This record gives sequence, structure tokens and C-alpha cells, in this order.
Amino acid sequence: MAGAAGDNVTLKLSVLAPPKGVHHSLQDKDSTPVDGRLSSGKTILFEIPIRLEEGKTGWRFLGGFVRTEGKTRRFVYVATGGQSGQDGTVWSRRAKVDLPEPTPAMIKAAQSSGLVLEASYPGTDAKGGPTCATVKVDWKVGKT
Repeated sequence: MAGAAGDNVTLKLSVLAPPKGVHHSLQDKDSTPVDGRLSSGKTILFEIPIRLEEGKTGWRFLGGFVRTEGKTRRFVYVATGGQSGQDGTVWSRRAKVDLPEPTPAMIKAAQSSGLVLEASYPGTDAKGGPTCATVKVDWKVGKT
């Protein structure tokens, strides 16, 4: 997926073993589904272009997919089923994936060659449906 001018970060977010037949997509700031795919049960990888820049209160992630809550919380949504534009499904959910606090190493990478952050989460919940609500991920710096 192409990013906007100024994007200096790529989030590589993997949804591991999602339920078969359930549509998954990103949601932009207007809750519009973007980059949708129908799950085959195998890992779905979303590459999300964003930017890391300095503001009045410090460094923060911004972009068309970055949502905010309060003064500091930043996250992205992965929508499933009806939230992702799929008709005729019982599922209509979304997973909230928090972004990390920017570190000096992340800032340096974003300013030079660009920053890649990688994370994953299980795509199926304990009841066999698509994962929803806030999911915990461990973001790691990847290779550009």
C-alpha cells in the first residue's frame, strides 16, 4: 500500500491464523475499510504507512490510519466482518492495536532511512471468532 508524502514509518502488522472466510481490513480515520482481504486461515500481513514527527509535546505517530485517544494514546484498527465491509456475516468487529511510545532509536531510524516496526497477534479468539477489542502486541524494530 502506498503511503502519503512524508511517511517515514512502515508498520508490518501480522494477523496470525484468522478464522477462514472472514474479511479483514484496515480502517482509516473515517472508519472506511482499506486494503481488505478474505481470510483463508493463513497469516494476513498489513503494511501500514505512517509518519513519526515532532510536535509541541514531543514525538508522535501520525497518518491516515493513526487514531488517538486522550493526549498520548495512538493506535490503529483492524476491522473484521461487517466493520470491514463484508455482507452476510455474523461478525462485525475490530481490533485496536496500540502503537509504542517512540524511542530515540525509532526517531533516529525514521529520520534517516525510514523505520519499520513489526508486530503480530492471534487472529482467532477463544470462542473461534475474529479477535477484537484491544490486543496486546510487542512492537519490534525491523529491517527496511
